[in-house]
Amino acid sequence: MAVLKGAALVFLCLYSLYSQATYQYPIKNPFLATVLGTPESFRPDLSGPPINELNLKIYHQLVPGPIPPTFSNTKRTTFRLAWQSKPAPLIFVIAGTGARFNASKVEFLKTVFYRAGFHVIQLSSPTSSDFMVNASSTHLPGISYQDASDLYRLMQAALRRVKQFDKRFSINGVYLAGYSLGALDAAFVGALDDKRAEIGFQRVLLVNPPVYLEHSVNNLDKLTSVKIPGVDNTTDLFDRFFNQLAEYFRKNNNLDIDESLKAAMGSEIQTMSDGELALLIGVAFRFSLASLVFTADVMNQTGMIVPKGRTISVTESRTPFFHKSMHWSFKQYLDRMLLPSLNRQRKQHSELFLTRKEIFLQSSLPALRRWLKRSKNVGVMHNADDLILDQSGLTFIYDTFGHRAKIYPYGGHMGNLQFSVNVQDMVSFIKTGRFPDA
Repeated sequence: MAVLKGAALVFLCLYSLYSQATYQYPIKNPFLATVLGTPESFRPDLSGPPINELNLKIYHQLVPGPIPPTFSNTKRTTFRLAWQSKPAPLIFVIAGTGARFNASKVEFLKTVFYRAGFHVIQLSSPTSSDFMVNASSTHLPGISYQDASDLYRLMQAALRRVKQFDKRFSINGVYLAGYSLGALDAAFVGALDDKRAEIGFQRVLLVNPPVYLEHSVNNLDKLTSVKIPGVDNTTDLFDRFFNQLAEYFRKNNNLDIDESLKAAMGSEIQTMSDGELALLIGVAFRFSLASLVFTADVMNQTGMIVPKGRTISVTESRTPFFHKSMHWSFKQYLDRMLLPSLNRQRKQHSELFLTRKEIFLQSSLPALRRWLKRSKNVGVMHNADDLILDQSGLTFIYDTFGHRAKIYPYGGHMGNLQFSVNVQDMVSFIKTGRFPDA
């Protein structure tokens, strides 16, 4: 294995040297790329006839239990369908951390695959509030195999709902893609489908997934405590960033972190230092996490965020509770909410308790190593400078995926998703099972 890893590292170095000379994504700073994404002039032309699309609700409950008044406006599981006017392959797209089915990155991927001739079903992340309320069997996301089971149930219900919507709807092949945490979810869903064979994904594409989940979470959490030269009190800057994001959320009633970063900070982003950009990315991650913690608390009535017996109406401001939730790291969420609940269930079945370390290991890509290595229909796209990745993660990708991996030298975390080269590559893999120059 050591020899294989060494070979992978040499190959990575050679590939990076070649790519830096030929890969024309314009933003070389990973922090700036993560926040700004791809400039308009570097995106592909995705114009065309209007997209046939609408939101569809699943009218039966996917999971039992009452829905608190706090979430009374999201009582039905909802997904978005874009359909071709003729028989076509269908692709499911899973959103990233905390994002809903209509988040900007999901919308972009919908347009990409629709223009490539696919029907598209857009799904919220298991860590989004609407999924946690309506589709999560525990209302406590974060365990990849459990989240995958919840997603798989939703996918099957979505396929049935689409047939109810239009009995003439014709599918000739089913595909799956996810980005960021949604890519990790897609891997576990693909492995689950390989066992159950109830959907039958022809190909699965993972875009910028966390490899070792603990490392990814640690990296993002560290961004909130970065020391910024010339800034005496980072806490004040943290609070300012939080308040700007909260104000954007209040006005737009939509927790789309990707859009809110640019909208809330405006042209100020261009003049920020690396430290300030890193803190902004960390605050955005904590904002998504705060929503998760708040929703988990209300749905499970833990009393850790909202006092027990306190009812929050759907119109009441959640900002004070988000302020409280913002101080939670993902590890604290695991230790204080998810693990105690999980281990209570395991105790009832006389099973050994799980530790945080074991949860991280079971929920990371290496837990699927054997399946990923032999599954020639699964591909991955990633960036060498991604904030959630380290050298061991890159080595795992090369050792496991080989030519089914496409690594770019720049792009930060998801910054180059909309770059024309990346779009060409993702469509190529979904359609042919190969990247253009593999």
